[in-house]
Amino acid sequence: MVEKLKIFNVEHQQIGTASRDDVHHKGLWHETFHCWFVSEDLTEIFIQYRSDKKKDFAGLYDIKAAGHLMQDETVLDGIREVKEELGVAVTFDDLVPLGVIATSYVTAGFVDREFCHVFLYKFAGNLADFDLQEEEVGGMVTANL
Repeated sequence: MVEKLKIFNVEHQQIGTASRDDVHHKGLWHETFHCWFVSEDLTEIFIQYRSDKKKDFAGLYDIKAAGHLMQDETVLDGIREVKEELGVAVTFDDLVPLGVIATSYVTAGFVDREFCHVFLYKFAGNLADFDLQEEEVGGMVTANL
């Protein structure tokens, strides 16, 4: 199955759809969902170690839960990433919206231009409370804020 994403102009106006491969080869703007987990007292941030099996940025530290929004999804649907990657059920109302951040990363053969819908989640648990999706997440760490 070919993953299709909505594509946008630089003003974040939708202009069509494209395959995920075309999005990254042609450098087309698209949307993602990012959810940062922090401790309830805001003293720690949870960070994932990306699985070595990932196609992009394998073996690097990254956002707690993140993913592309497909052509038929809205930002509300991005919450699925949290359950898929971490095994934690949260509702959209549990999230603190931090805004939309435009990012661009360019390297040989790969151009990632994203409108990132960024959220914060105050997590009452600890590292042992996660049920990690092995294909996506290789491990977890915390860092002091």
